[in-house]
Amino acid sequence: MKAKKIIATLLMLPILMVGCTKAGEKQSEEIGGTIKVVTSRTDADKLFEKIEEDFKKLYPNVEDIVWESSADYDKYIMTRMNTKDYGDVLFLPFSMNGTPEEYENYFEPLGTVDELKEKYIDVTEADYNDVAYGLPVALNSLGIIYNEEVLKKAGVEEMPTSTEEFIEACKKIKENTDAIPFYTNYNKTLGTWGGTLTSYGGEQYRSAMLEAGTAFKEGQPIREIMDLFYGLASNGLTEADPITGDFAKSLQMLADGEVAMIMKGSQDAKMIQELSTNGSKISIAPLPVKYNGQTSIAFGAPSVIGINKNSENKATAKAFLEFFISAKSGYADDLGGMSPNKEDLNAEQKEMFEKNNIVLTAATETPEIDTKYAAIANEVGVGRLTDVLQKVINIGLYPNQNESYIDYVNSLESKWEAAAKANE
Repeated sequence: MKAKKIIATLLMLPILMVGCTKAGEKQSEEIGGTIKVVTSRTDADKLFEKIEEDFKKLYPNVEDIVWESSADYDKYIMTRMNTKDYGDVLFLPFSMNGTPEEYENYFEPLGTVDELKEKYIDVTEADYNDVAYGLPVALNSLGIIYNEEVLKKAGVEEMPTSTEEFIEACKKIKENTDAIPFYTNYNKTLGTWGGTLTSYGGEQYRSAMLEAGTAFKEGQPIREIMDLFYGLASNGLTEADPITGDFAKSLQMLADGEVAMIMKGSQDAKMIQELSTNGSKISIAPLPVKYNGQTSIAFGAPSVIGINKNSENKATAKAFLEFFISAKSGYADDLGGMSPNKEDLNAEQKEMFEKNNIVLTAATETPEIDTKYAAIANEVGVGRLTDVLQKVINIGLYPNQNESYIDYVNSLESKWEAAAKANE
């Protein structure tokens, strides 16, 4: 997670080597039997079959991979984790982000952050006390997905790089087209904006906010995102009734040119492009903000994968995990992303990392900072941003039914000050 530039290619770990050395042969003999893999993908049977086939070619002693998937993954896997039988390899539930101290109760340590960051990008998605318990299944950029034809028709020639420019672009779209300028996905993806906080405040935004003693004064990351949503909602630049909005429908509307922009990951851009039936080109741009004077490209993991600490076949589970997140499996490419393994980056990807301000969506802080920040943020009610952004949208759309935006901001600031003092 902390790596900013791609360095020279590293040697593959022995567990992934095919062939030559006696050590490699011995390791291969230890990898076999059957493992169970639990994922959130219910639409990838053919891809999983191919991954299994290719993995077995590397490790002929592997007898079977049992795949299990659930559309309601977090609820499903958290229930399973009340037992010891929750697969050998599994996606880590997103809901555990707020309690990283619990990782060690359920997941096998994969190595220290310092060890893993030499080989992988973004290794602190699921870490605690400098130990990583999960690795990204892929790296996807997070940004504004847009319909090029709609923006061109509206007269928006360049993607905005600030809140002010973004609001102006949305006003042009509203004035010059029939498209909804920005679809908020009020009920589905507002929590995703938590992953944009590093774009607004850097990967150490939490310690910076704690040091500043404020979270809601102008210029602070959470406040900047709130200002963006208030500007959109108060100017009528969102879907008319966000509360009844439909996420799946919004993606098709974007593909058809009925929506101009949403905020999601590059994996969604690829999928939306496939939905287009009218030749519209779907692209993704960086978020409308500059950090330290430069537009950032934000990368994060759509899912994180780990090993059940109770697995009885950890050697095979580890080999599979490392194969699954490599470019060889094809999983990252299916998501419109790239492998987190530095060895797998092509020349274009290496150049992108070297020449741009790359920000990872997961903050890189000490456990002490993470714990203190989480305690304060949860007390204030901004741990995942969903509630606060829904409130901001409601204030913008229905000002006569709510307190003023400034009053709401001030109330949050007062709560933050009180919570910070209580957690000194």
